[in-house]
Amino acid sequence: MAQWKDDKFLNANSLDTTLDRLYKNCISIDAPFISAFSLAHFLYLSAFFAILTFILTNQELLVANHVLIARGLLAISIGQQIMLYSWYYFETDFDVKQALPLHICRISTLLGIVYLLTGNAVVMNVLFYFGLYAYFSFFMPSRINKIYHVSGLSYFINHVITILLPYYAHFTTGWLPTISGLCLSLVFFAIFYVVAYFVNQHVDGNYFYMKNRPLPVLSKVSDGIYHLVNFAFASGLFIFAYWAFNAVFA
Repeated sequence: MAQWKDDKFLNANSLDTTLDRLYKNCISIDAPFISAFSLAHFLYLSAFFAILTFILTNQELLVANHVLIARGLLAISIGQQIMLYSWYYFETDFDVKQALPLHICRISTLLGIVYLLTGNAVVMNVLFYFGLYAYFSFFMPSRINKIYHVSGLSYFINHVITILLPYYAHFTTGWLPTISGLCLSLVFFAIFYVVAYFVNQHVDGNYFYMKNRPLPVLSKVSDGIYHLVNFAFASGLFIFAYWAFNAVFA
């Protein structure tokens, strides 16, 4: 009888240890972030390039099954949003410093959901230009958890779908980015940036990385210069992406 009680205690203790480890590594907001070009970062990049390569080399399959794929992407995107904001609710009590949909990639996910529901080309134009930042997030990860963490998995799903949707739109509908879409996106970017700035001031947030900047060198410049650099960079990035996508696919 004593042996059975000891075994039961040990099993319960082992289960508690396993659950604690699972929580700390896969759920906790205090879980460590990945480092750029670490093994965890290369895992993200490898998975992303594998999916991108499959999409680019299987265009006929994409076109033939575009309705099913759109429904699948829509279900995954909605599921990702539920997972992310449920995590913020249960893990941070929905701390508005970080839980609001005011990072540009989160806005891109919402635009992607709208596009998958409507097929609206104007929405796709804004998504295309806003989604360019997802590329940088993959290559310069800032405050990103490992892929098996709830936040890390959400990040991966968000950014992959954001990047791939313009290719999906082009291959299935012939969509191409337009100058009018570029101009509209710059207007929306300015509105988004101003809103994020004032929200950051009010809640001490870090939306669009205005507080914890993505590159160490940027922490040394003044706020005014940083904001000007952001607008100049966005303008140059949008123009370059318009030219590059049309040069390759038009």
